[in-house]
Amino acid sequence: MIFDNAKGQSRQLSHRQLPPPAPVLPKMEGSLPTRANATKKYKDSLIADVNEAINQGINTTSPISIGVAKYNPAVVNEVISLLNKSGWDVTSLNIDGNGSYSAIILS
Repeated sequence: MIFDNAKGQSRQLSHRQLPPPAPVLPKMEGSLPTRANATKKYKDSLIADVNEAINQGINTTSPISIGVAKYNPAVVNEVISLLNKSGWDVTSLNIDGNGSYSAIILS
């Protein structure tokens, strides 16, 4: 056989215990937090800001300005698309000195 000429002491397997299992991440709204959930919450936050600005300026004659400096331009573009589909006229998009969006103007 293969091991007929093996010499020396036989090795014994250790009987160490396995480490404790890794802690389970806290559940968020019935599921583990994901990038998709975080992006949705981020976008929902901008939509809430837009809705609040619309509600405040709905009965005025001046255009409605919504500050978007703290939001990612890709998310701002998605929300602008949603506004256009909903019938809002996005008359301008203000850009700050760094090239980031600073405000959406609706009429």
